[in-house]
Amino acid sequence: MAARTPRRSFATPFVVTLAAAPACFVQSAPPPAQPQPQPQPQPAQPSDTHPVIVTNPPRPQPEPATPPPQEHTNPSVIMNPPRPQPASTSWHVYKTKDGCEAIVNVECPAGASCNPPPPQKYDCPSGIAMNKPITVTSQPDGTCLVEREPPKCPPHAMCNPPRPQTVTCPK
Repeated sequence: MAARTPRRSFATPFVVTLAAAPACFVQSAPPPAQPQPQPQPQPAQPSDTHPVIVTNPPRPQPEPATPPPQEHTNPSVIMNPPRPQPASTSWHVYKTKDGCEAIVNVECPAGASCNPPPPQKYDCPSGIAMNKPITVTSQPDGTCLVEREPPKCPPHAMCNPPRPQTVTCPK
């Protein structure tokens, strides 16, 4: 009995596409009469042929708190509303071998990296030591004060804190 030889060529594929919908549609009655559309009056068109671009308005912002208006007895005097005071700024002042330097205190949110400005030269206030930096805080009136540590008092005793020392504010 002879062995069969494997098939080396195959038949060409044959594809048939059938349409499921009828090819023609015949209507026996004429369509009902529809009223003719009336032309609408056209607004005057500008000479510019650019299309109109519609944008969204800005998001609403909270209203700033404004003080009630004050009555003036002298109409030539204009009263300006009080401006909010900026938050107080503080600096660390430390002594180096060449003098003193001040660096602004910066608080960064958790997970963020901050890049504060570099330290700047500053006149050494009295009572500063190499191993003990001080903190200088700006006040709303534009002056700066040295924040001193409270003194260490024995138990059950009252101690007076040192008097505030006014210094020039770092730039």
